[in-house]
Amino acid sequence: AISDDSREVLHSLDEIVWAVNPQNDTLEHVASYIGQYAQDYFQETGIECALDIPSQVAPHPLSSQRRHHLFLAVHEAFTNILKHSGGTRAKVAITYSPSVFEIVVSDNGKGFVPPAAGAGVAFPVSETGNGLRNMRQRLADLGGRCQLSSAPGQGTTIRFVFPFSQLPQER
Repeated sequence: AISDDSREVLHSLDEIVWAVNPQNDTLEHVASYIGQYAQDYFQETGIECALDIPSQVAPHPLSSQRRHHLFLAVHEAFTNILKHSGGTRAKVAITYSPSVFEIVVSDNGKGFVPPAAGAGVAFPVSETGNGLRNMRQRLADLGGRCQLSSAPGQGTTIRFVFPFSQLPQER
């Protein structure tokens, strides 16, 4: 238990240092950090984590506040996989084009029935928290969007999409 607590404290300190370091204020650093974090996060959980991250992402500027909110949304997706999916595999895929940056987090877990489109609620509030709603709100606050797809027995996929036309040049 002490070892687990110590590891958690070290991860938290690492997140804080990364979030406030202005040298990390690019999409390139976001992609690299999220990939490494995913590997570390799932390392001793019994969930295999696959990465599909480009070796080169343009150093598009992104403020520390935006980076931190993006990271928190992705972290929430990881937490949901670990706590709720019942899956054995997770995948993190990052794509980049001149107009869009996208992070896709998926699992092979039990899935669930998302609310119907147009039902007035984008994500349900579960009895355990507001994770899905928080991810959606964080992305909306950043000018992006969060898309959920899931079905019973087919896992869950969450897409975090950032059109660059929505992101002002921040430097």
